[in-house]
Amino acid sequence: MTTVLTRRRALVTSACLVAVLAAGAGTWLFIDLQAAPSSAAAESGKQQHPTAAVTKGDLTDSKVFAGTLGYGTATGVPGAASGTLTWLPAPGQVIRSDEFLYAVDERGVRAMHGTVPMWRSLERGLTGTDVQQLNDNLAALGYDVAQDDSFGPRTQRAVRQWQEDRGQEVTGVLTSADIAFVDGDVRVATVDGKLGQPAEGGSGDVLSVTSTKRIVVATVSQRDAERLAVGTEVRVRINGAGAPMTGEVTDVQPSSGDDAGSKVDVSVAFDPGSRRLPAAASAQIDAAGATEKDVLSVPVAALVTTGNGAYAVDVVRRDGTTKRVPVTPGFIADGRIAITGNVAEGDRVVVPG
Repeated sequence: MTTVLTRRRALVTSACLVAVLAAGAGTWLFIDLQAAPSSAAAESGKQQHPTAAVTKGDLTDSKVFAGTLGYGTATGVPGAASGTLTWLPAPGQVIRSDEFLYAVDERGVRAMHGTVPMWRSLERGLTGTDVQQLNDNLAALGYDVAQDDSFGPRTQRAVRQWQEDRGQEVTGVLTSADIAFVDGDVRVATVDGKLGQPAEGGSGDVLSVTSTKRIVVATVSQRDAERLAVGTEVRVRINGAGAPMTGEVTDVQPSSGDDAGSKVDVSVAFDPGSRRLPAAASAQIDAAGATEKDVLSVPVAALVTTGNGAYAVDVVRRDGTTKRVPVTPGFIADGRIAITGNVAEGDRVVVPG
């Protein structure tokens, strides 16, 4: 017997948005509904519509954000040494600890790792974070120092040896003409100084540098930033670089673009392993939101209305006919919607094509 169409099917679309607070779960559920034709339960005849299985498992509301592959925000390196700039690195050059950042009067200013800038000459008797940074760098280079925040006799001996090893005047004192602290190994983003110009007191920074590690940066709304807090694990896909990679949000800063008041820039670090990354590329950040665990779900298009705010799915029976089964819809994510009712895992439901 031919199936008689007696009702209207509701296809889930983007026409309207209904937010429902999940009871006891503290999460928001979103359901889009618009009336459209549907079929009634078949008395007989074979089911001709595409179908999908009722599955059981976790549903996670994820969202994808567009980003770009880069090296992060550049930081300026001021010219602190007195004299004339006589050597500058090239953009893109990587500068590691104890390598030259720039040269003044043909004397190289070397990089050392640290977050506190070189704000004073370092000599015996001083204490502080800058001294701690110096001791850590000297120890990493193989010199015998105590890794504390004191410039004692061991540090002085190590500094004198460091100076001798590099052909410098041996004074036991380090000044801004000797070293500059930068935040780890750095990559030269721009070269702002010019050869022949004064290094100190010029028009601005001598260099701007970034991290050597590739990151993805996305500009998102303040609301979306809630799911991209620092430390959040995400999935990163670099166009042209293969499968997604695990990443972690490392920084969230107010956007420097036109939407600075309502947007934030989110930085995501990731480990590419041995894969080669393009010099520049667009990227996607897949961030998970709320999760409903161990629920039955169907494709959102399988949900139908039965009037008076009630919903159902058309379950395909063994003989190919369908039976309309009332269900209560819930959490929606990744194109599926959680349901409760007289359905079981493995049942087949009609999904209009």
